[in-house]
Amino acid sequence: MNLFDKIHNYQLVTRLDEAGVYPVTSHEKAWLALMLANPSAAEIFEPATLDKLRRLTHIPESESTEQERFVEKAQTQAKQLWSPLVRTLRRIILGKNHIKITAATNKGPVFRNQRGVPYKLEYSLAKKAWYLIWLNMSSNRLITTPLHLIRSVDELYIEDVWYDSFLPTISEQIQQRKQMAKIVVIPRYNAELQRILYAFSCFDKEVAFDPESQVYTITLHFLSDEQEFILSRIRFLGLRVKVVENDQLKQRMAESATNALARYTETSL
Repeated sequence: MNLFDKIHNYQLVTRLDEAGVYPVTSHEKAWLALMLANPSAAEIFEPATLDKLRRLTHIPESESTEQERFVEKAQTQAKQLWSPLVRTLRRIILGKNHIKITAATNKGPVFRNQRGVPYKLEYSLAKKAWYLIWLNMSSNRLITTPLHLIRSVDELYIEDVWYDSFLPTISEQIQQRKQMAKIVVIPRYNAELQRILYAFSCFDKEVAFDPESQVYTITLHFLSDEQEFILSRIRFLGLRVKVVENDQLKQRMAESATNALARYTETSL
């Protein structure tokens, strides 16, 4: 591609972006059509939105894939990944309103009719579950509640200005939860970089490469309650990686190695 073609394509993409138009390839269109054919799509989208998306992604029968010819057998029982509360909570968050929530906790007790500020819906790929991040107004504490533990939620209408007044407190508490870790790939396993990166695909990360030492460094950004999953990924990768920055992770990995060594060096049971 010559320089003029590159400039033309860049200008075209820029104008489409400014107009809010997102071009898709035929493969992406076919994939979207397949996803919209899934029964759970009716729970995720409003009927009018779903009908419009299906019309936009419609593929003539002559161009359709042979997906229907394949039958999946011996499939494990799939966990329900969608919650009916997602649509309700999303509407409340976009409307900048408060909630009155009754929910259980992982340890059992239930807190009832707590007033709060819903901030964000988040799906954890690690735990395969939806979570609501919200500020409890009575304790002024940011809480992450799994949707399956929520018993009821009611919308409380307020002014947008009042909702926005809580955002600095929420942002400050989120920043306090954030952690960072640096993990290096042992050079003899550089050929497995794709597999290693896939193990951390759930997290924000940057990858740097030092050509002199032939070492890849992965910088992970995660929240404190995701630390256990990070540890499980590091243990899974074994000798391929090493934690070089984050004292908590290094200490936990050292404890795991010590316990494993003690277990397998015992002379008697």
